[in-house]
Amino acid sequence: MINPIKALLMILVTLAAAPLGTQAESPLSALPSKPGRHIDRIKALEDNSWLELGTPAADPKWGRARGRSWTSEMPLAPELRGAFLQGEGRHGYTKPDGHYMDDLWFYDINAHRWICCYPGAPAKTLRLRLNADGFEATPDGDLIPVAQQVHGYEMNTYDTDGKRLLSMPNTHTYWEKAMPQRKDWLKPPPADASPWFYETITGKWKRLRTGTRGPRTGCGDTLVYLPGRKQAFYLYRSDDVWLYDTQTDTWQNVESKGPRPPFGIDATSCYDSKRHRIYIGGGSYPVAPSGTHAFWVYDLKANTWLDPRPGGSPCKGSNSYPTKNAVMVYDPWNDKVLLLFHSFHDDTPERLGVYVYDPNTNAWDDEALLVSDKLGRNRQAKNGFYDSELNAVFIHSAGDSEDDGTIWVYRYRRATQ
Repeated sequence: MINPIKALLMILVTLAAAPLGTQAESPLSALPSKPGRHIDRIKALEDNSWLELGTPAADPKWGRARGRSWTSEMPLAPELRGAFLQGEGRHGYTKPDGHYMDDLWFYDINAHRWICCYPGAPAKTLRLRLNADGFEATPDGDLIPVAQQVHGYEMNTYDTDGKRLLSMPNTHTYWEKAMPQRKDWLKPPPADASPWFYETITGKWKRLRTGTRGPRTGCGDTLVYLPGRKQAFYLYRSDDVWLYDTQTDTWQNVESKGPRPPFGIDATSCYDSKRHRIYIGGGSYPVAPSGTHAFWVYDLKANTWLDPRPGGSPCKGSNSYPTKNAVMVYDPWNDKVLLLFHSFHDDTPERLGVYVYDPNTNAWDDEALLVSDKLGRNRQAKNGFYDSELNAVFIHSAGDSEDDGTIWVYRYRRATQ
């Protein structure tokens, strides 16, 4: 008979020896959680109304997710009833617990709590190597995505078929002060690298050699998973279109037709599942010229850029609604695009509002709907997502790299279908 005390010690030793970035099981394995009482409050929301849910419960070991600017998208995992938050905040920031802020978090809608999927690289003690494919890994072979996103932008998305987060890197050198030892082993990744994957079932990171040349990557690009097609759309610099096939793990550079968007990087975007289109707009560097508009359409069926020349305009006629200031979502129940302009520059508080685009009439509503004054004027970083099951938009608001965040919920209209 096995001594129970000895068996327990063996288990504890095994857990303590788990490689960096791995766990005995996925931190998401018990999801979805049982719905809390706050879910009834969300379901009861009236048209054009806001609900402040307050501060989510902390992860018992790692605390709360921190705010991060220039990170519009929180990719929703519908079967897990929650959304991911990834992307750095302040440049080169190491958290008080000693981990670099390249962490990954999951907001559990049903339990209104944070789950830490990956706490970030331990800045002082990090020791990795390049594996046979040229990616950073622990001695045991587990891949670690060190400092892969200076910000999240619109460069994270969720593979609803493969049940995993997809993430495109936008690397930088801000990490050098916090982790100078990384220079000892680091080399550029291979040209045929896949996106990063966070596998929800195993709780591990993955990246592949594809055998096909992949796109260049940079700050402020766009990644959108296309359900049913088992592909991800990637846009580099508002011009260079790529498709990643998640079944064959191959890249394809698409020769897209039509007029290119007039802006540079850092646009907000969303996927219209009814028309198989991607709406993208408000980008920066440069902003679309005055007298034009900044709302563009990519038709996935024809691989063609469309200049819709919509009626009206969002944001009081401004062509700037980038990921720092806005969240763009498609509401399938009401068949509308919602642009939540949630933060303002010093001289533009009048631009706060929810702007509504109707694809059927190709026009923006004349008047913006109100953003909660408390939310809009708090000058915090914000990230968000739309949940079709609750027909609501969720916004995480927190100081940049601070763990003082709250969750807000918005309903445009009760379902009309």
